Order: sequence, then structure tokens, then C-alpha cells
Amino acid sequence: MVHALRCHRHTKPMPHHLPHPHIPIRNERDLPLWGRLIMTIGPWAGYGLLLLLAGLLYNYKTVLFLITMFVGAFVGGGKLIVFAGAVDGAPVGIWALAGVVVWGDLATACFLVANIDYLNRIPSLGPKIIKAHQAGHRVLLTHPWMRRAAFFGMISFIAVPFQGTGSVIGVLIGRILGLTRTAIVLAVIAGSSIGALAMALLAHFGRDEVAAIAKNPWLGIVTLILVLLAMWYFGRKFLGESE
Repeated sequence: MVHALRCHRHTKPMPHHLPHPHIPIRNERDLPLWGRLIMTIGPWAGYGLLLLLAGLLYNYKTVLFLITMFVGAFVGGGKLIVFAGAVDGAPVGIWALAGVVVWGDLATACFLVANIDYLNRIPSLGPKIIKAHQAGHRVLLTHPWMRRAAFFGMISFIAVPFQGTGSVIGVLIGRILGLTRTAIVLAVIAGSSIGALAMALLAHFGRDEVAAIAKNPWLGIVTLILVLLAMWYFGRKFLGESE
């Protein structure tokens, strides 16, 4: 772990041209098959176990709610799903949903770190990975302090709740910076935990306001749209796409 944290002192210089997406993990050998399987299947198997326990200890509504929140976080809701736990009658609370956010980011990071070189070779995924890689490169050019801070810069990137600042581009930023696999995963855990904690605290202290908004469907829809638009706008600026 100490080696992983030290690696931010030896990151690659940031060129103004876009490096090729097939960037090897710094000073590390290819993962053995068993290691790749653990990083690929392990986190998702853990989430499946969580759903099984939720079904056994509670009911199917809790399972469906967790699945909905997980999908919502993955397709764009991100850390905002934590606020769903503040709604009256929610089967899962604020802090549990914060844990779902962190676990989802961890699972995504492990999967990408273990398999990205292989995903690059899939015709339908390769161009999307290149596009995400370009976004990561653009972020580092827009925010020079991130590449100077390296490990802690990656944590900051993942912690902010803007659209596009999740673990996918975060992992690619870590590769551009030359961080080790361990450092990348640790940065994702730390950044996601900080961001989820911030959202959980907001939801906790604003529980009454969230519950009041949720009672009015139209007000809830308008609020959600406005929040998503704000996250998208600030996300574009943060990612350097506002030009």
C-alpha cells in the first residue's frame, strides 16, 4: 500500500498530444488469469450476495429497490441516488445507499483495471474507451493541479458529484498518470467514499426537505431535472468540454 501511495511522485509527464489508449500499468506485469477473475467476478459476486441477504432478511421490494438504485447510479444518477434513502418509506436508508455507490465504483474500477487492455480490442467498445480516454486527458490539461497531485488529484476527481466524474474516466486518468493498479483502486475507493459521504450528510441534514419534495410528484420531477441539468453543466465545465 505504501508503494501504491508513493507512485504519485513518479507519474508520467503530461504531453499535450493524446497518448495511445493502450497504456501499460506502470511497472507492473500482466495480471494472471486467477487475479483477473477475482477482480472481475469478486465485487459483482459480493453485490449478488448483498441482494440475496436483502431478500432473505427483508423482502423482494428491498431487492428491487437496490437493483434500481444500482442501475440508476451506473446510468447517470451517480452519487445522487443517496438522496432516495431520505424519502419516507424508502426500504433502504441513506447510509446503506452511500455504501452501494462506493461498492459500485469499486466493482467498475476492478473490472476496468483487470480487463481494459482486452476491452480495447472489442470493436464495439474500443472507440468508447478511446473517447473516455480523451476525456481523461482533457481533464488533466484543464486542471494541471490534478496531474501534479496525481494520486490525490484522482481522488478529488472521483469525489466530485458532477456528471462524468466517476470511476470509468477516473481509472483512465490513473493510467495516464502512471499509477499502479493498487493505487488506482485505492484512489477510487477513497474518492467514491468521500463523495458518497458528502451526499449522505446532505441527505441526512436535509431529510425533511427531501421528503417534502418527494410528496409532490411534479415538484420532485422538476427538482430532479434541474439537479441533473446542473450536474451535467458543471460536469462539462469540469471535464473541459464547455468550449
